[in-house]
Amino acid sequence: MQQRRAYWRRIVEEVRRSGQGVRAFCRERRVDEHRFYYWRRVLAKEECAVVKWAEEPRFLLVSPSQTEELAESNRSLELVVERGWRLRIPAGANESTLRVVLAALAAAR
Repeated sequence: MQQRRAYWRRIVEEVRRSGQGVRAFCRERRVDEHRFYYWRRVLAKEECAVVKWAEEPRFLLVSPSQTEELAESNRSLELVVERGWRLRIPAGANESTLRVVLAALAAAR
């Protein structure tokens, strides 16, 4: 079972790095697309369950009208996700928390 998880972790990472869409990647590499989505969801849930929150998450979804106002008041990184969501990530944010949030967003596609 660990070998299977390691295999799918590698495949999920390869898809992310390839820049291709999941369908094209799976077709090219002869990977079952339904299994890919299944394993991506399983691995994301496992990662969320394992992470121990060291601090209260400090991520904030902001609307476009708030963007300039917040940018002036805080030093932070803004991440715009496919769906148009904007995540403002403050300097010094917990790295493991950020990984969980990004995994959850990736699984929500």
